[in-house]
Parts: sequence; C-alpha cells; structure tokens
Amino acid sequence: MLIDEIQYLSNPTNFLKLISDHHKNLKIIASGSSTFEIRKKMGRALVGRAIVFEVFGLSFEEFLVFKEYSKPIEPVLTRIKEDELKDLFTEFVLYGTYPRIALIPEKEKKEKYLWQIIDTYLKKDIRDLAEVKEIEKFNKLIEVLSSQTGKLLNIEELSNTCRLAKQTIERYLFVLENTYVIKLVKPFFKNLRSELFKTPKIYFYDSGLAHLLWLKVFSREILGEIFETAIFAELVKNFGKDSVYFWRTKDKKEIDFILRHKNEVIPIETKVNFPAFSKRTIDYFLMKYKLKKHYCVGLKGEKPAEDAFLYPWQIGEFAK
Repeated sequence: MLIDEIQYLSNPTNFLKLISDHHKNLKIIASGSSTFEIRKKMGRALVGRAIVFEVFGLSFEEFLVFKEYSKPIEPVLTRIKEDELKDLFTEFVLYGTYPRIALIPEKEKKEKYLWQIIDTYLKKDIRDLAEVKEIEKFNKLIEVLSSQTGKLLNIEELSNTCRLAKQTIERYLFVLENTYVIKLVKPFFKNLRSELFKTPKIYFYDSGLAHLLWLKVFSREILGEIFETAIFAELVKNFGKDSVYFWRTKDKKEIDFILRHKNEVIPIETKVNFPAFSKRTIDYFLMKYKLKKHYCVGLKGEKPAEDAFLYPWQIGEFAK
C-alpha cells in the first residue's frame, strides 16, 4: 500500500504503528515531500518498524531508461553514440529531473508542466507548509535563489533584495532545504570547527527548476551555473548529499566540488566546454592536501585523453 504526503495526517505514527503490529503481511510505503514534518510527527514509535529512503529526481542513468535508450554505455564510444548521449544530457540539464517532464517529448509542454510544478508544489504547498504570510516576498526569494545556484549564500543580500528579515530568510531556507528544493553545501576544511562556521554555497537539486525560475523560459544552450547544478545533483545521487563539499580560499581560489568517498578526498571541476578547464587551482589543492586524484567533468569541445577528464555519464564509474 502506498500512502503519499503522509505528513498531512495529524497523527500518522499511531496509524502506521497499528498496521505494522496487527497486519504483518501488509507492506506500507509512506512518502512525503517534507522531511522535517515527517520526522516531527513520527517521533520514535516506529523505530525498528520502518526503513527511511531519500528519493531524489531522476539520475541521468534513470533518465536514459525513461527515454528508452537501451544502448550500453561502454568505456570507449563511437562518435555517434557519444553525440547521442551529449544531446540527451543537454535535454536532461535544461529540463530537469522530474519523471513527468522527462516523458514529455515537446519542449512547450515540458515548460508548461514545469510551471505547474512551480505553481502548485513550490509556490503553494511549500508556502503553506512554511506558513508564509508575505507571499510575494517568498516568491521573490525563490526566484532570486534560482539565479544564485552554484554561488555563495549571502543572507544579508537576500534580506535587502527581498525585504525580508534575516531570521525569516533563514526559516524559509530551512523549509526549502528540507523539502529537497535546495541544498546548502558546506565548504571543505580539514578543521571541522572551521567548516561549521563558513559560508555555504546554494544549489538547486533540479537544474530544470532553477533554469526556468531564473530565465523564465528554456534557453537552447546550457549555462555554466545550470550545468554545475546538474553535476551537483548527479554527485548527490551517486555518493549521498553529505559527501559533497566545495573549496574556496580568502584569495578566491575555488574548486567546484570536493567529494569525500571511501576515505578519499577528490577535487572535481565542472566545465561545459573541456578546453575552458585550467589545472592551476587543482594543482594547488593537490599539493596542499598531498593528493593525486582529481577530475574535470565536461560535455563539449575536445575531451582530453587523460583519465581525469569525464563526461557526466561517467561520474558513477569512480563510485565503484
């Protein structure tokens, strides 16, 4: 039995506990869009009776299944297959990871349905959940955040732009993060205490959502920030949302992502065009932390032959 939006029940714990205790052969899948509401209402009564799963938008691998692309992705691809995958990943980045959107072939309908998601889920359901009183300012905040995906979070700037108190901004950010719209990514530091007090970067989980909120229409070309947002989401789906960091120094040396995986620290840069990649900052980071491995994820231009250069569909390979 599937029960969606379980958090809207006033007391879901007793309901689920009763079923669990008295109907041993019945399996319940209880889903909801608000993590903190679910946790607040569930309490500890279901400990030992439930397993928690996080469900994100489609990964690119799942997107290919939805597009009925059944050709194997081999280590060495023909130019035709490579171009096919580039076109599919471009669609994946521009229009996002919602299953419904992936199944629609027409661009105009994709845009229409994504606006419906924005209006019903983002601007209504989440707004109601956060008990938003200043609706226009909340909507303005979401739009401003979409233009800042992949950038450092500046609460004071958001407060001035949206005319909202800093505490209100923080509360709305908490709600948006716990409903899987955005993720505040922490900077990487060896000193954990330092890490907890540094400015985070903001990313949308869905590149299509950020794209449409920001530009109001779908563009034909992938912007660097939107590509970076899509790669962030792929890293999260492959390695977990608490494994992804970024790195930035006071003199503005910056690496898009630092991945903690299997006791390794791996710096990762993203570039829509491979030729735009410069290894200078990566070399500095590798020397500073005495590391050897790094990656650059790109999509267009001549891809260098070195193993450090990856197409987006190769990200999962170093998860193995």
